Amino acid sequence: MIVGGERQFDFARTIIFMLNNITTIEELDSIARVHRIEHSSGTTHWRIWGEGPSLILLHGGWGSWRHWFRNIEPLSRRFQLLVPDMPGFGDSDPLVQTSVAAIAESLSEDIEQLPVGPRFSVAGFSFGAWVAGHLLAHRRDRVDRMVMVGAGGLGRVNSRRNAMRSWRFAQGNEERMAAHRHNLETMMLARPETIDETAINIQAQNAEATRFRHRLANDPMLLKDCLERWPVSVTAIWGEDDAVVKGYLEERREALLAIDPRNRFHVVPGAGHWVQYEEPDTVNALLVDELLRKKNAANTSNRIRKEPFDDRNAV
Repeated sequence: MIVGGERQFDFARTIIFMLNNITTIEELDSIARVHRIEHSSGTTHWRIWGEGPSLILLHGGWGSWRHWFRNIEPLSRRFQLLVPDMPGFGDSDPLVQTSVAAIAESLSEDIEQLPVGPRFSVAGFSFGAWVAGHLLAHRRDRVDRMVMVGAGGLGRVNSRRNAMRSWRFAQGNEERMAAHRHNLETMMLARPETIDETAINIQAQNAEATRFRHRLANDPMLLKDCLERWPVSVTAIWGEDDAVVKGYLEERREALLAIDPRNRFHVVPGAGHWVQYEEPDTVNALLVDELLRKKNAANTSNRIRKEPFDDRNAV
């Protein structure tokens, strides 16, 4: 059930924000329409922005809706965005069962209580792409296109676990925030100049709010298995310097084309794992182009030029 319906928000202020670039997480959050959906194990929080075709955005591991901070406002001019904190992340309570399949099933049940169109697209970042793959088990008949951003589960990866620094044992706030910055440098962002205060705060808020136990999620079906079993139209986006998959991008292209030669594959130069934060204009333009333009059936595999995002030209 939906608890309390939508959070009240100031419509006039929303219009002002939509006409001007939003610069803080607090501003963006203040104009979201929030749905709190109750489950037997707690509540899942969904935030909704914009009007238009429905697009569900799923965050990555140790994440929250904030993983899409630099994409929500531009994309909300073209889409109705539905962005959850998945169970066990951010504001949402964990499920009893620790699995990707359980998260996907829970989100699928939520969709019945949300203002989602009869058909929708879904974009998943990293771990969120794996969840999106399992969501196809329940909603494949309604999915127009699935976009995978920095996805795993398609081949070999570079393990970064030993290079990460624990913030839990930090002595004081300065050391704690330094650990979060280090982890951004190690895993998430390729260029030091993109590790700004906002990125560090998002990393800190996301990591410290996570209660989902990733190491216990040993689902037998990886993303590749999901796409083979429940095929849909797929677009994949990776940063060229993604620390997780660097050296293995060609394997991913081959894996996707083996599943369906019409699948689409894009690599963004100079970007790391969190590509939609590091190169938001490029990723926003790609998402609009892939989801709204009429496409021919031929596959494209592109190395993207970085250009400013102008939604006036996105039709």
